[in-house]
This record gives sequence, structure tokens and C-alpha cells, in this order.
Amino acid sequence: MSEWTLFFLILILFLVRLGITNDVFSFPKFWLPAFLRKVTKKGVLEWIDSALTAGIFALVFITLIGRLYIIPSSSMEPTLKPGDIVLGINKIWFNKKDKLNIKRGDIIIFKPPVDNKLYIKRLIGLPNEKLMIISGKLYINDKYIREDYVYNKDYYDYGPVKVPQENYFFLGDNRPNSYDSHLWPEPFVNKKEIKAKALIIIFPPNRIRILSNPFEKRQ
Repeated sequence: MSEWTLFFLILILFLVRLGITNDVFSFPKFWLPAFLRKVTKKGVLEWIDSALTAGIFALVFITLIGRLYIIPSSSMEPTLKPGDIVLGINKIWFNKKDKLNIKRGDIIIFKPPVDNKLYIKRLIGLPNEKLMIISGKLYINDKYIREDYVYNKDYYDYGPVKVPQENYFFLGDNRPNSYDSHLWPEPFVNKKEIKAKALIIIFPPNRIRILSNPFEKRQ
């Protein structure tokens, strides 16, 4: 759910609450189904108040702190599995003077150029880098980049391409089963579409772990 969708839901709930309080939405009892005739105005208002409180908290959380993302597919296996719930920190915390403090290997939540939904992939190509894939092996600026975290490899060729300024290139860890930059008609994601950086798997309990950057471990 986007920030704007949540905002409008909160606004509608507020207007309904205002209407009930001022008897704008006060309907005769005989209009209501039998199972609703025992519902009191106080009970409805209490329910709306609870929903408003939860909605406002969620809006503040998504806008200022971070967001939860449920992994929908196998495209990031084995790092992320379908059904995992990931906590990501909002862009506001790593956007320094209009420059994103993100690195190759970070797992990023973003809106791709091919869909209105949020995707989660690993950041591979940074602005102004030359990128190509030869038989499944990644080269950045003509230098081979070892990817030990990729267990399920694919042996396609791609590029070379140059990542434009203020854009990024993403791949899934499960290369044969990931719809990502190398398959999109427009392969690059503008920085304004970056929403959050994934930090930790919070569910299920047996998979709780911090999501580390595999390239930083080599330093």
C-alpha cells in the first residue's frame, strides 16, 4: 500500500467519523440488516477511532521510518524466500544532500519502470558505470565482479550498457527466475523511484537475520 492510498483511506475514515458524529450518516434502523441493528453509534465510532489511530501510525511509519515488504516470489532466493517479511529503512535516512547513500550489493525496495508495484532486488550497477554480463558473469567497467551469493546461476549475455546519471541497475539473486533490469525494455531505475533499503528479515522467526552486503564483507 502506497503513502497516498493510505492517506486517502485515513481521510475517508475521518470524514465518515465526522458524518456519524453530526448525524449525516444516521440511517433509520429498518434500513439496516438485522445483524447490524444492535450496533451502536458509540461502537462504530470506537472502531473508526481504532482504525484511524492504526492508519496514522502506519502512515507516519511508512513516510518517516521505513516499510514492511512481503516477498512475493523466488526471484531473490536463497537470500529472500517467498513469504519472508522484510523491514526496510525509508529513503529519507540515506538520502544525503540529494545523493543516495546506497552501494552495490544493497537490497533495495523500489518502483521499476515496468510496473506500478514495488520490487525488491539487489543493486548491481551504479550511475555512470559500464556494465555487461558474459555467460552469466558480471563485469563492471571491464572488471570481473565475483558474486558468491548467487547460487542459482544463469548463463545469458547482456550489454554492454552504461548506467545513466542518477539511475541504477538491479538483478535478482535467483538469476534464472528474476524479472529484473536485464529483461526490462527500460533497464534503469531512477533514484526518485528508490523507496527503501532492506535491513532485516523479521518473519518467519526461524529466518530472522540482518541482510548484509556481500561486497562489504570482502573489504
